[in-house]
Amino acid sequence: MKAWFISRIAREKLLLLLFAGAAAVLWISDLSERVRLVVREVQETRAVLKTQAQWLAAKDRIEAEAAAAVANLDSSLTFNSLRLSAELSTLAKNAGIDQNLRSEIQPTETTAQFSFNTVVVTLNRVEWTSLLAFYEELSQRAPYIGIERFTLGSVRNNPAELNANLTVSSVEITEAP
Repeated sequence: MKAWFISRIAREKLLLLLFAGAAAVLWISDLSERVRLVVREVQETRAVLKTQAQWLAAKDRIEAEAAAAVANLDSSLTFNSLRLSAELSTLAKNAGIDQNLRSEIQPTETTAQFSFNTVVVTLNRVEWTSLLAFYEELSQRAPYIGIERFTLGSVRNNPAELNANLTVSSVEITEAP
C-alpha cells in the first residue's frame, strides 16, 4: 500500500490525503456526538439514582407521616370509586347542573394503607354561578375529596356558558387484612 501511494503523482496524493482527512473528521465528529450522549445519559441516570436513594432513605419518615395522617382520618368519610361518583352526582344535582354532568371512573391505585380513586368529570354548558356552587361544595369535602386537574373554557356560541373538565380524586383507607 505504501509503494502504491508513493507511486502516485502529487495531485493524487493530495486528493487521497484530503479524502482520508475528511473521513477522519466525520468519524471523530460522530464519535464525539456518541460520547456526549453517553455522558448525558450517565449524568441523568446518576440524578435519578440519587433521587431514588433520597426517597428510600426517607422511607421510615414517610411511612410514619402516612400512619399519622391515617390516624386523623375518619374511615367512614372516605370514598371508594362508586361512592365518589355518587357524591359528585349529588353535588351536581344540588348545584342544578346534574343534567350537564358526565363522569368516568378511572382505575383505582392501591397502596399498603390507601386506595386512590379518580373520576374524570365533564360539565358542559353550565353557568358560572352553578359551577361555583358545585366547586364550593366539592371543596368542603377536603381532605377526603380533592381536585387534581381543572380546566375551564367558554362555549363559542354562548360566552355566558362554560365547559369544565375536572379530575377528582378521593382517598380511601385500606383495611388491614
